[in-house]
Amino acid sequence: MIYVNANITEDSFVSLLETTKINIDNRFTGNNPLRVSNGVAFEGVVYDEMLIASENTDFFGAIEQTGLLTFPDIVARKLFGVEVKMTSGDKWLSTGNSVLENTRVESVETIYMFFGKFGRVFESKYRKYQDCLYDVGVTHSPRYKIDMNLPIGMSIFDKIGVPYDVFRKEEYPIKRLKEYYKNQLQEGEELWWIDLAAEEPIVSPVIRSLRLLDKDVREKFIVECMILFPEIFGGERNTKFERAAAYLITEYNAVCSYLRDYFTAGGTEILFIEGRNIAVPRILFNLYNRSQRIAEYIEYLPSSLLIYYWNKPNQANKLQAWLNILNSHSELAVKVFQAGLQR
Repeated sequence: MIYVNANITEDSFVSLLETTKINIDNRFTGNNPLRVSNGVAFEGVVYDEMLIASENTDFFGAIEQTGLLTFPDIVARKLFGVEVKMTSGDKWLSTGNSVLENTRVESVETIYMFFGKFGRVFESKYRKYQDCLYDVGVTHSPRYKIDMNLPIGMSIFDKIGVPYDVFRKEEYPIKRLKEYYKNQLQEGEELWWIDLAAEEPIVSPVIRSLRLLDKDVREKFIVECMILFPEIFGGERNTKFERAAAYLITEYNAVCSYLRDYFTAGGTEILFIEGRNIAVPRILFNLYNRSQRIAEYIEYLPSSLLIYYWNKPNQANKLQAWLNILNSHSELAVKVFQAGLQR
């Protein structure tokens, strides 16, 4: 990294932060400690102390707050940044900023986290931003998780194998994160967010019951589940509807405590399969009745969606690829589906 002024180095900025930390610690401890009620107030104190600490340095007159919605909170010489966080507890943990960094000041090359812990005894720490981001969580969008005591080499960027400054400049950073977390999933687990675009997904804040959705929407969900989760046709495993239940939440903002009943309730039915009458479970009868709809609808589903849920590479013939997967769960289901197409 090359700076216009040879005296303005990262070491000189760290020295500024160290002086700021000493002054901050003095203000929040002692016989008459300063009190703040929220993070905005604490950020203001950090900013004021940075201004004082910058006197007689090359940072004097070149430190500014950026505003509530801008990242990072404080900028020095338009090159260095400080993101300020606080906690009222006794742990060095917090929720950080958006992974997407849509509001980042473009000129800032290096960012440090300045963290205040207002537990039983006030303490403060500062660390390089990327070195204390250990994971990603979701509120309305993917956000970093902060641990100011995180060991070196254990950041989220170490885990995914991409340096922070490379990751943050990628066009679709969420895609890389999604691929990493997908590989960590256990059976029955699903990602809360799977959007591949750079923009944050728009999600309704209201969670509804599946039974309250429009009939056409419920039918669409059932058909999609039959395509995306062919394991629901196999065996008696208690977990076979778990991915469908997760999909109901992530894609439809809905829940259902008796989801299995939408597919299996109603006993058995007699179908004429390969020249003879066969009693089949209700779920296969439902598949039979939706065969034509599935054959048509699968062609409209994005290949990226099928690749994700099937965990298979792109297939030229979507229907045949689905039949191959379906066959691995239930040969009878394939025969029922084909009989439904021939009606």
